[in-house]
Amino acid sequence: MERQLESYLDTVDRHLRPMPASERVDIVKEIKSELLELEAQGLRPEEIIARLGAPKELAAAYLSDAIAKNPKFSWKRLGSVIAFYSLAGLGGMVVLPAASITAVTFMVCGAVVPVMGLLKFLASLIGIDLPWVMLQFGNWTAPAVLAFPVSVAAGAMLLLAGRGLWRVTVGFVRMVEQKRRGLA
Repeated sequence: MERQLESYLDTVDRHLRPMPASERVDIVKEIKSELLELEAQGLRPEEIIARLGAPKELAAAYLSDAIAKNPKFSWKRLGSVIAFYSLAGLGGMVVLPAASITAVTFMVCGAVVPVMGLLKFLASLIGIDLPWVMLQFGNWTAPAVLAFPVSVAAGAMLLLAGRGLWRVTVGFVRMVEQKRRGLA
């Protein structure tokens, strides 16, 4: 394989680093096979690269496809979203970071709030005041007796909001993927 095509393949591989190694290896093998096939057809490296597009854009398309296939949250998938964000361009500079960071924050808070409410409630049962743990909505502060049920409700709302924002993130990635497919 020509040196220029090897360099192209290395660049795509580098942009796919956030993906799980097994997926990345499969993608690189698929692209290498395509490169070799096009080279066997007599196309010059410049023509092959023109046909496949910039390596950064090709990697972004594979990243978006991987993200869109499974909308569930995981830390590895967050890494893929961040990598895709870096490749997605100007449109992704606002939507992806805002939606994904807020989604993760809401989900973490949704898990922590009920624990803190339970801690406040249990501490009040044994006569200990935890002034740094309070559930306040506007001017109303939940009494210690209501701390746990109110925190469970607030935690559930935060988790739902986080999942909704994660879906917005995945939806944006799917939209970009569809647009890229439409250009190809």
